[in-house]
Amino acid sequence: MDAQVFNNIFARGRPEAFFTSSGGNTEPDQRSAIALAVLGKVFPAVDIWVLKDRDMASGRDTNENDRQIYLRTNGQNHRVLKRWEIENYLYDKEVLKAFCAANQKQFNEEAYDAFVQDIANQNLKDDTNRIRSICGIVGSITADAFKIELSKHMTPEMAVYRELEACIFDRA
Repeated sequence: MDAQVFNNIFARGRPEAFFTSSGGNTEPDQRSAIALAVLGKVFPAVDIWVLKDRDMASGRDTNENDRQIYLRTNGQNHRVLKRWEIENYLYDKEVLKAFCAANQKQFNEEAYDAFVQDIANQNLKDDTNRIRSICGIVGSITADAFKIELSKHMTPEMAVYRELEACIFDRA
């Protein structure tokens, strides 16, 4: 699901980029390194990057300092999100408002502001049902389908898009 979300987000602004999944944060780095070495030989003209959520420490809290240490101590092809995980970008107020406007749904900003206290660090993935409710979703939609749909509403004009873009493409 994450790869599809990233491909949707950057389809317009970064059409040359292609995202694929190599496993979650439980995937050993050694196995990923082997895959990168093989892919590098097969596709020598292609830049292959490793992108991790900031929850890379198997659920333990990590902060910006931990992120910077990881970036300093790993190759230039490594990236780490500034926010906890992709949901923290998808559940940004800008994206949710755009989704609601496009789908004739009422965004409950008061409920959102009361619930989302720290968009960068709060574990929002586990509260997808609550986010759907804030967006006025009453029908049945899976968490993955909701996230994929939200990804289509994140545009290059949004601050959240620019933050995510810089994190990935500028290693910022």
